[in-house]
Amino acid sequence: MENIHKKLQNLSILIVEDDISTLKWLSRILAIYFKEVYTAEDAMQALEIFNNKSFDVVISDIEMPHVDGLHLLQKIALIKNSTIRAVMTAFNSQEYMNRVIESDVHFYFKKPIDIDELLVAISSKLTKQNLKDKKISLGEEFLYDYKQKSISKNNLEISLTKKEMLLLEYLINNKNSVVSIEQLENSVWQESVSADAIRMVVANLRKKTYPNIINNIKGIGYKINNL
Repeated sequence: MENIHKKLQNLSILIVEDDISTLKWLSRILAIYFKEVYTAEDAMQALEIFNNKSFDVVISDIEMPHVDGLHLLQKIALIKNSTIRAVMTAFNSQEYMNRVIESDVHFYFKKPIDIDELLVAISSKLTKQNLKDKKISLGEEFLYDYKQKSISKNNLEISLTKKEMLLLEYLINNKNSVVSIEQLENSVWQESVSADAIRMVVANLRKKTYPNIINNIKGIGYKINNL
């Protein structure tokens, strides 16, 4: 948890919860980890606070009077899209899950909230956001630029197709794991796809870079090397 504390200690968080005892409990616990903790008892108060001060993280209950938490987080995304947005609720119905997905929040937590799960999730999201501001060394003097979505070597840019870019980023984001065919189907293609189609994209990435950039773990999947 020491690593997580270092990542969160300079951040600000806004907690929105109409149950006062839950609000006080969350505020007291999260004040240990975050530099600044602000609270609001409803969405309108939260919006007023957010408009006067920018926050790194906002976590909100869904069920609240007047304006619910999902609508609040949608408004916050319009004001500052880089804010990490999370919802918490005691309900677990499919209707809620569908609304959460449509609202484009980053995390959904079931009450009673697990503080460790919350901290790990936010820390992980921060790591990925920081990664996207950098150029990543792929070995053999190749660099991947998250912002430009391109590979370069000695300042010579190498263009990528959308699938090549998505597959490469997914492997980079999961650099410590072997990524299965099923994971690539779900996260890169988002549909059923043949192993041959995936192999073709991997082969094209190797041609544009070097042969050993991606390791094929037979019968399991793929892992990026040299990161």
